[in-house]
Amino acid sequence: MIHLGEVIIQRLQEKLNKSVRKFVGREQPYIIMDFPSNKDPGHHASWLGLAKILQDATGRLPVLTGGSIQSIDKIKYTPTDAPIFICGWNDFGNVRAGRDDIRYRLACKYPDRTIIQMPQTLDFANDALMEYAKRTIGRHRKFFFMTRDEQSFELAKANFDCDVEAGPDTAFGIDLLKPFEADPLRALYVMQPFGEDDIDIAEARAIVDGPLTNWINGPDRLSRPHMSTFLKATMRRSFSRSEMVAQHHEDVAARYVDYGVKMLSGAQRIITNRLHAHILCLLLNKPHVAVARNGSKLHDFISSWTGDSLLVEKATNASELLAAMSRLPYEMNGAWYKSSRPIDLRPGLPAPDLVPHPSIV
Repeated sequence: MIHLGEVIIQRLQEKLNKSVRKFVGREQPYIIMDFPSNKDPGHHASWLGLAKILQDATGRLPVLTGGSIQSIDKIKYTPTDAPIFICGWNDFGNVRAGRDDIRYRLACKYPDRTIIQMPQTLDFANDALMEYAKRTIGRHRKFFFMTRDEQSFELAKANFDCDVEAGPDTAFGIDLLKPFEADPLRALYVMQPFGEDDIDIAEARAIVDGPLTNWINGPDRLSRPHMSTFLKATMRRSFSRSEMVAQHHEDVAARYVDYGVKMLSGAQRIITNRLHAHILCLLLNKPHVAVARNGSKLHDFISSWTGDSLLVEKATNASELLAAMSRLPYEMNGAWYKSSRPIDLRPGLPAPDLVPHPSIV
């Protein structure tokens, strides 16, 4: 079956590849920090995509990976020309541990190291948090900041004394995904309540019925060491402890991504307010509706990077959901249809996800 998101995914991968190759070349050592501290498949997708992009660029595993404060001290034992890439799985602003957050500690402890914050959303709860971020980044000599939505880009450009670049989430580095065998569902909600301004989930499910998951509680066993990790590392001639840990982190991330993919696989339609659920739906070739209030970071991301895909429609409240669902394409007998008309995907015609299809909601 034709993948309706393939062209746009390739375009975003090219953007990510171009961004990281500014800092690394073949066989150059590098470091990846801020491994996800939770079981969210989407957050692990950001790590897995970044790991794959950097391996493609360098042809090697990182010399160090970490996600804890303790792992920061180990950087001093790595080559001084190894840039530090910070994975962008979480929002930057309301950092998880305040001034002790790993991202701030890296900037303070290694002022002479090149540090690249991979694409993130900026979301500061108050001016004090913003001012501390400004001072910390401003004191660093080689800090590069990437944002993944227009609002965050403008905020970073206006406040941070460093190079700022816009880029898509690193989860797009995973490449196309294939669904698992699963019981069929008409619709699946991948939702997490965020606040008063978000869509009313109960009201939405009364309009379009379907099971609900927030998908963030995968089983603990997915993070356990496997013998396959040792075998993969040795096949790459990566024998050091740090390289084994790097391979373990990559494998754990892949398992959690598979966990999320299994949940999405059986649904004909996905309804979500999660950024990474939107991204995995694109990678999986799954039509879906992104529901969020007007001016949300999710809709901003879609407008910036993925809004020209046929696979996604936007809705701002429950009453718009049914209309958005009706605009999605559907597959029948191996062919794609939209509004009961076949989608013409013959070679030589413009790729459908390069043609703007604005949502009218």
